[in-house]
Amino acid sequence: MFRTFHLLGVRLLYPDGLHKRAWELAKQFNRPQTYDSHYLALAEIIGLEFWTGDERLYNTVKHRLSWVKWLGDYQPG
Repeated sequence: MFRTFHLLGVRLLYPDGLHKRAWELAKQFNRPQTYDSHYLALAEIIGLEFWTGDERLYNTVKHRLSWVKWLGDYQPG
């Protein structure tokens, strides 16, 4: 199983400041768990849109983090 996963070429990213920024976002949006905030921080640091199916998370951050998108709004090109 691990061999198959490894062959997919998934890269793990730990940019500088990830944990600090995740903690700041968790506090800013009153998120009790920082795992959501780590996803947000990673997307912010590497400059990508963050698409989520977590409607509660989306509704919490959408007015301040315009790069966070709701999967329910996705329209195929």
